[in-house]
Amino acid sequence: LPWLLLWGSLLFGVVSSSPTPRKLFGEITSPSYPKPYPNNNISTWDITVPKGFVVKLNFWQFDLEPSESCLYDYVKITADKKDLGRYCGQLGSATGNHPGVREFVSKGNRMRMMFHSDFSNEENGTLIPYKGFLAYYQAVDLDECAHGNALEEDEGPLCQHLCHNYVGGYICSCRPGYQLQSDHHSCRVECSSELFTETSGYLSSPEYPLPYPAELRCNYSIRLDRGLAITLKFLEPFDIDDHQQVHCPYDQLKIQARGREIGEFCGKVSPGSIETNSNAVDVLFFTDESGFSHGWRIHYSSERIRCPQPVPKDQFTLIKDLQPLYRFRDYFIVSCQTGYELME
Repeated sequence: LPWLLLWGSLLFGVVSSSPTPRKLFGEITSPSYPKPYPNNNISTWDITVPKGFVVKLNFWQFDLEPSESCLYDYVKITADKKDLGRYCGQLGSATGNHPGVREFVSKGNRMRMMFHSDFSNEENGTLIPYKGFLAYYQAVDLDECAHGNALEEDEGPLCQHLCHNYVGGYICSCRPGYQLQSDHHSCRVECSSELFTETSGYLSSPEYPLPYPAELRCNYSIRLDRGLAITLKFLEPFDIDDHQQVHCPYDQLKIQARGREIGEFCGKVSPGSIETNSNAVDVLFFTDESGFSHGWRIHYSSERIRCPQPVPKDQFTLIKDLQPLYRFRDYFIVSCQTGYELME
């Protein structure tokens, strides 16, 4: 039985696996370092640093038995489900794969290092005491906003608009006119209650003349004083997703005046100029989840509404300086011939 135990130890060796404490730096050494490492050993270290950091590892001492393709003794490094290499040998040795001064950097906050030694370290009957390795790791801030830095699958997408890195993490923000959504990544136009009260101005689809965003629910309201009438003039280019057989099935631009719908528009033909004859106009814009059309832009103006032409009720009533056209807030002076009084 003792002989069997001894043979089992020589055949299978020692297998160990140890997670490193979740801290910002640390040291990893081969078993028995700086003394020669034992035979038949498999040791694994799982390095984990805090979220928002990556692992950087390099070797300060590396002395393993050299072999072709590192078949005998080796260190294997993996991170982000990828193999970062298999290393063995001595600095300057003809065979093996020495890591040299290379720095190993993960994309996430985890890295695994495995050490494997075979049954002997002999060459031509001579025992060679290879010292093993000394490695240091440290947590390095991950710049999530740098191009190409993808997060883990469960983290979701990076920022849709603007990304701001800080030590240990990042935050997203949106361009002017957009609001950050509850997922803290995506941005949506807030255009559901845009109000215009000036007598003239411009309004347009978001990002015009660049393609407008998807899933918009915009309501641009023009509200002017009573007695003013709004005119809408569409500028070029005019480009809203359309269909050859169905009228505006994807994206729609609707014009309403006092709740009365003037029209629903899409396609590439501009509606031109629209006289609404109203001081209250709503421009509604709805888009679906896709499309690359460039949208629309409107210059709105207003003028005082035209009044009925004043007409004397009899031959005794006189209107002074009668004008050919009267608009809201214009006035005229009425008098009577001698001997008559003006009635209310």
